[in-house]
This record gives sequence, structure tokens and C-alpha cells, in this order.
Amino acid sequence: MFVIGGVLQRKGRCDTCMSDLGRLEEELRNTPEGSIVFLETTSDKALDVGLKLVKLYSDKNDKGIIVSANRPYRNLVNLLKSKDVDVSRMHILDCISKGQDADVEAENVEFVDNVSALTDISLSISENIKNSNGKKFVFFDSIPTMLIHNKPYVFARFVHSVLTKMRLNNVGGVLVSLQDDNNKEVRAEIAQLCDKVIHI
Repeated sequence: MFVIGGVLQRKGRCDTCMSDLGRLEEELRNTPEGSIVFLETTSDKALDVGLKLVKLYSDKNDKGIIVSANRPYRNLVNLLKSKDVDVSRMHILDCISKGQDADVEAENVEFVDNVSALTDISLSISENIKNSNGKKFVFFDSIPTMLIHNKPYVFARFVHSVLTKMRLNNVGGVLVSLQDDNNKEVRAEIAQLCDKVIHI
């Protein structure tokens, strides 16, 4: 534990970040099963918050479907393992590596052509929801990244369709976004489709 610029630090992370993760856990504690959460955070907290969310949801569910628009499969799996997430119970839709000719072979990953392949992503989510037993959740790691590569109105329609399928199957989940001024209207529209909005 040490001090930098008057801010107490622990293992390279500020107390504010650690308390934010605690607050996040508290916010989600009483969230009803099958709830869909829209979480807005800052870019410096996004990774820690995302990993914490997957850990919290994986502890409460039998299966997770992760739509990864920010990190390739190998990197994401290593990060999840470092947080004691059972990656064998996660099905990862890697929207990055296929475009980079990744040579990964694993049962729990599906390489989508790119972040713009919304139909493929939607079909894969539906298939995984239908074909896996037990309680499930869906995790979108970066709404802003997906918005960069898709027309806002098309992306909003995609989210509406996916969330409807999730609700029909009582599948909860989280969509992570950043607190910025870009695509504010679309983010507001997506937030309205969710059961709870959290700002960390």
C-alpha cells in the first residue's frame, strides 16, 4: 500500500476503483433473476469492471455467453482465469481474431467475422441460449466498440432483438458502455430497454 499524489494506492489500483467494484457488487446483489443491466463506466475502469461482472454472473449461473468486441479469445481467457472464472462454462464470441487469422482451436469459442456481423452474433447467442442447460447470462464487453463499426439505428435494432430473445428465455445479462458524449441518443435508447442502469 502506498501513496501517489495524495491518493492511496493498493497494488497499482486506487481505492476509488476498489470501492467502485464493491459498489457494483452491492448494486447487483438484489437484482432479480433474468434482469438485463446497462452499465456505464469510464475507460480506465472498463476492464476491471467487466472482469468483475463476468465473475459475479458466472458465480450465479451455469453458463455464460460473452460477446467480445475488445479482446481476442486468448487474452480474454487469461484475464478471466486470473479472476478464477471457470472458462469452460463460458462460450466466447470473439469478434476480433478471425480478421487477424487467429489459429486458436477451442470448444468454447466461436470466431465471428467482425463486429459488424450482427446477424451472426444474434444467431449464435440464440443458439447458445437454446442449446445449453441451466441458468445463463449474456455479457457484451463494449457497446461503444460495436457502435463504431455499425450504423446506430441498425445496432439499436440488433440490441432490441437480442434483448427480446433473452427476456423470452429468462436470460439475464449486462451491456457495458462508456460515459462519453458519442452516440448518446443510441445509448439512451438501449438503456431504456434494460431493467437497471448503473453508473460506476
